[in-house]
Amino acid sequence: MTRFKPVVGVSEAVTLLFIFIAAKVFLTHVAFILHDGANASWMIPLINIFIGLAGVLLLVAVLNKHPGQDLVETGEELTGPYINALFSLYYLLVFVVGAGFALRSVSERMVVGFLQDTPISMVVLLFLASTVTVAYLGLEAVARTARFLVSVLVVTTLALVALTTPFWQWHAFFPIWGAGPWEVLQGALKNAGSFVHILLLGIIYPFLPAGKAKPIGVWGVLLAGFFMLVTVLVPLLIFTFPTTTELTFPTFETARIINIGRFGQRMEVLFLPIWVFGNMIFISASLYAGAAVLTRLFKLDDYRPFVPAVAVFTVVTAFVPRNASQVAYWDHQFIGGYSFWGLILILAVLFLAARFKGGGGAKNEKGA
Repeated sequence: MTRFKPVVGVSEAVTLLFIFIAAKVFLTHVAFILHDGANASWMIPLINIFIGLAGVLLLVAVLNKHPGQDLVETGEELTGPYINALFSLYYLLVFVVGAGFALRSVSERMVVGFLQDTPISMVVLLFLASTVTVAYLGLEAVARTARFLVSVLVVTTLALVALTTPFWQWHAFFPIWGAGPWEVLQGALKNAGSFVHILLLGIIYPFLPAGKAKPIGVWGVLLAGFFMLVTVLVPLLIFTFPTTTELTFPTFETARIINIGRFGQRMEVLFLPIWVFGNMIFISASLYAGAAVLTRLFKLDDYRPFVPAVAVFTVVTAFVPRNASQVAYWDHQFIGGYSFWGLILILAVLFLAARFKGGGGAKNEKGA
């Protein structure tokens, strides 16, 4: 977005997309999936993987019509500045609201679980200071930070899963279909917003290696879907249904039950990087993506002046809800529930506009 064009490698892009999609499982999102799917909650992430893959294919099909341009620029060529302005505001809303709710949720979690005497405003500012710094440094900094920290997230999560195996209760799978196939499908459709953040692929598209957008999107969705499956399945096996519906932060409660002898108690502190690093990367990527949307919308060359502005909007959004429960409910309803279908509608309009205009069919990205 500046005169130095950043280039993101395949592994960095996959890692960034994976964490960006899956970060919400460290907060309250899993609790809603467990409530909607009952004993068959583990099926919801599996169904959502196919929904996410369909979204990636539609997104790449639109982007390939205009190689070298991101989703905002492509939308302006296909629909004109006025309609595209509405689409761009929707993208900005997804990034800002998602980051604001994540910032408030992780700050509330830190205050309740670890920093009881610290004002939440102080915790919010500490998170924001670090994430704004990374976002200001640009896409390369965000992607390389994600690539550096992904091993910590994965190893910590695998350790959490391994240490809880003695508590697994296999009868939690039954009845296999929970309340029934139709209810499971409804639960999957209600939680499809988990994959609305494939939108990030449309923003960073010009900076990806040629011909790699589709595999990056596919691998990002597959890895995030598998991660969601694990974080839904493990609490279900440990606490069983309906006890799981009473958990506000299932991954946190899962860590709390680990007890290794007399001195191995309160082990959730060791798993703190799961909640901190995952959400910091999510917020950093959201701030950068929101700034990038505004930069393209106003046809400027430098995204950096917009990073503080997006950060201000994010903080304002974070404090609009009255409490943590309202944050969780709004996030589930508007980001986790309806946002994905709004994105699909926009992509469908752009795809049809490209077909109608014959939008650059000869320019399609090779191998994507």
